[in-house]
Amino acid sequence: MSQAPTADPLKATFADCAADVKPGAKVWTDPMPSARADQVEFFKREGFLIVRSALSPAELAELDGEINRIALNHQSMPRIREGFDLEPRQDARRAIPTFRKIGGITELSPAFDRAMRHPNICGPLHDLLGPVLELYRDVVMMKPARVGREKPWHQDSVYWPWQPMNLVSAMTALDDAGADNGGMQVIPRTHTKELQHYGKELQVDIGALQDQTAYVPLRRGDTLLFHSLLLHGSEPNRSDQDRRVLIISYKTPDLKYIGKGEPPPPIVASRREA
Repeated sequence: MSQAPTADPLKATFADCAADVKPGAKVWTDPMPSARADQVEFFKREGFLIVRSALSPAELAELDGEINRIALNHQSMPRIREGFDLEPRQDARRAIPTFRKIGGITELSPAFDRAMRHPNICGPLHDLLGPVLELYRDVVMMKPARVGREKPWHQDSVYWPWQPMNLVSAMTALDDAGADNGGMQVIPRTHTKELQHYGKELQVDIGALQDQTAYVPLRRGDTLLFHSLLLHGSEPNRSDQDRRVLIISYKTPDLKYIGKGEPPPPIVASRREA
């Protein structure tokens, strides 16, 4: 007698979990403007901009190798900024530990340092922010297949110790990312004011804004530039496909530090010569 296939306990666990982030109302398919002035205007209006194929296949392959190297050796490596955050549910089928995020990535890897300074990413950022780009945050965020958790709706600047709230993050897809594997959703035009956050994770109840939610699908190598007040969130990854992204958050030198203690020393990511 044949036996019924064994259910995947990880999938079963997530299938039964209630999620604060509902499926997006639509998928953003409108083309991005190509002229620099039009890109700036689009970003100012919508709060985000997609840079297609910002990194080449060769550059992406190098970053893949670096992630594996760091993951395998993380116990002997320094904890920089946000350090290492392992997923509480490890996938026993993997030879490499399953992470939620790896922080300080640009100091752990020359390849990621080059990605932070990449002209395809920093060029549009200079148009948006000005001649000097400083690093604030550098993480590889993982949403592993079957175990990647959701991220509730929020605005990044509510967590961050800088005023005014005018930073820009560059999120580069290291895997194809979309509705099927916990890809990011945004609510366009929500970047003009700070909203009320609540709870342990400091999240926003989007209420009637649900019908304005949109997935922003990215192909591997695409970069999403988004304002630090743009509302965004993502569902759990219930699929069999990983969703890894590199997120570099950039600031300008004129922002005021409002955190505890001394401000972190400035790290210039890119400087545009006059």
